[in-house]
Amino acid sequence: MNILSLFQSFVNHLNNILIDNQYLHEIEHNIQKSTNILNLDTLKQILEFLDLEYKNSNERKEKYYVQQTRQRTLITSLGLLTFNKTYYKSKKKINGKYEYYSFLEDYLGISKWSKMTLAAETQLINNALDNGYTWSANNSIPNYITTRQTISSKIQTINYNYIENIERKETPNVIYIEADEVHANLQSRSPGKKNRIVPVILTHEGHKETFVKKKELKEQHYISSSILKTDKLWEETYKFLDKKYDLSKEPTIFISGDGGPWIKSYDVAFSNAIYVLDPFHYFNKKLSAIFKKEPIVTSIADSYLRHRMIDEFKLLVKTQIEQYPDEKKEMLKVQRFLINNIDGIINQKHPLYKCPCSMEGHISNKYAKFITSRPHSYSEDGLENIVQLLTMKANKIKLNEEILYKFKTGIPVYKKLNLEKNINNFRNQSNQLINPDNKYNIEYYIDNSQFNLKDNYRLDYFLAKRI
Repeated sequence: MNILSLFQSFVNHLNNILIDNQYLHEIEHNIQKSTNILNLDTLKQILEFLDLEYKNSNERKEKYYVQQTRQRTLITSLGLLTFNKTYYKSKKKINGKYEYYSFLEDYLGISKWSKMTLAAETQLINNALDNGYTWSANNSIPNYITTRQTISSKIQTINYNYIENIERKETPNVIYIEADEVHANLQSRSPGKKNRIVPVILTHEGHKETFVKKKELKEQHYISSSILKTDKLWEETYKFLDKKYDLSKEPTIFISGDGGPWIKSYDVAFSNAIYVLDPFHYFNKKLSAIFKKEPIVTSIADSYLRHRMIDEFKLLVKTQIEQYPDEKKEMLKVQRFLINNIDGIINQKHPLYKCPCSMEGHISNKYAKFITSRPHSYSEDGLENIVQLLTMKANKIKLNEEILYKFKTGIPVYKKLNLEKNINNFRNQSNQLINPDNKYNIEYYIDNSQFNLKDNYRLDYFLAKRI
């Protein structure tokens, strides 16, 4: 490997920069361009040096003939790289056939069909999460522009299986759990299935510092999935908190949300938690829908609810309906919602509840601006993968080549959880339906609408063996 020629080439580029009078920004751009060329030349020299070393080795001479030398082009994180590689043919037949071999591909761990290196894929995906698909496609690879579809395809092939290392922490007196959802567009021919609600759960210990204006949450952690059933998501949240804290000490757990049915199903995992209706939704979206942000009437209605004066509250709503008869249906709907969530409204003033729900802002900054505001629709796998990548980013876990490789070769964790749940349900159902006199006539129903082809194969295999 001729290192001197590399640096001589770099020096020649720098000399060309200084020939003409240039502005500072032009010199900066030219130096960056020269550095990119040096990086690519260095990588090319290293790869061809490794190839030549094996070509001249005794090991190669014992096993292979030189078949031919070919050019190969790869998209790398340093730019578009074209280099020479040698193909070999085995001297002896293996299982009746001659073996064709490329040392460089085997040594570097790249497939002969790969067009892009793992480092380049990681760089594209990280930049897409930070700045959007278009920016990433145009700026991630030096002197090379790829497409949004390329990035989308790379994300779609991911199988999320990251196992986070959870550090044990001292159990606080109060743990906060906040829940909300993101709306995403799905690629579906069925009109009723084009919108997917993605639940997001945030856990934390409250504010780090209460005396500053811009407060920051302590020990915040996000959990989300577009395919996991909400009861399983609550169970995953409990598992996380149980690993992080000693829940046997029975800390006070507050669960805040906008009153959605899936949020209020938290008791499948947190039976002793205290539910709090999000004050933002309570005042700005519910009370204001009836009382039109009139401060005096709104204050009276709030007081009625906090003191469980339901008849008086209904009378106040009736008065508003008389003023706005066209909104009667919507007002009665909001009235029912508020009465059903009266415990959550009262718990807003709980003496231990010191950190009001801020989930609306977290959802907007961490998820919605990437998912809801996107003009195009997602495939089911693509949506789940982007949700998990955004969750990793929100939890300050940076995607690297090692994690991406596991994603590309592993089994998706949440899909496996869903499949196990359906199999367990089938086992319980089939055990109830088995008739001793008619063993093999078993009725069963499994909702596999969210399974991919591989999941259905596994399920068919199980059913065949079970029956």
